[in-house]
Amino acid sequence: MKNECFENDIKAVPYIFNKLKIIDHEGEQFLHGQLDIVDASGKHYDTYTVEIKGSKDYPYRFPKLYETDDSFLKIADWHVYESDKSCCVDVTPNEIILCKDGLSIIDYIKRFAIPYLANQTFRKREGYYLYGEYSHGIFGRIEFYQSKLKAKNPLELLKMFDLIIKDYNPSRPAFCPFCYKTKFRTCHRTAFKELQNIKAFLYNDGIALISFFKKNPDYKLPQPSA
Repeated sequence: MKNECFENDIKAVPYIFNKLKIIDHEGEQFLHGQLDIVDASGKHYDTYTVEIKGSKDYPYRFPKLYETDDSFLKIADWHVYESDKSCCVDVTPNEIILCKDGLSIIDYIKRFAIPYLANQTFRKREGYYLYGEYSHGIFGRIEFYQSKLKAKNPLELLKMFDLIIKDYNPSRPAFCPFCYKTKFRTCHRTAFKELQNIKAFLYNDGIALISFFKKNPDYKLPQPSA
């Protein structure tokens, strides 16, 4: 997808990642070439052939990353969107938070594309992702929200969504309505402020979760470690 901001930003990329070149195809410019997976000592583990293309909302959303040599399966279980075969680098709500102030293409490659590919290399060798993974679809989004909010049950999670959307931010001495004897500023305040950056997305996910919980009344939320 043609994005002028993206096409301007990629001009600097070949000077830093010299195996990536700018391609002009049918009026759209994007990056094509190789990304090496090396550790801090310089040991080489893998090389991936990729294309990185602009997305509609770049730099406030990730660009599109494609691995083009079939080095891993292009299915959801390997964190690839089956609709267009682009790489699912992170869950959507976290992506929006990470990009809220704009994310440059160079930072994207360093902080997200290379670690994503390194994780794929680790899975190919060991059979699992080094730092764990979110599940697919709505289950992955629930896991993400739980990593932030640690709700005790679905009703509590939906109540948190409602308060976040309403910009809940009590005074500093106020006790948390979920942790009771703990002050809000020491438990949920940081997560609430972070998720308030994606209120529109949170609203839509809340509607989806209401429907999901109604259809699955016995569903128990994953309880992440403190």
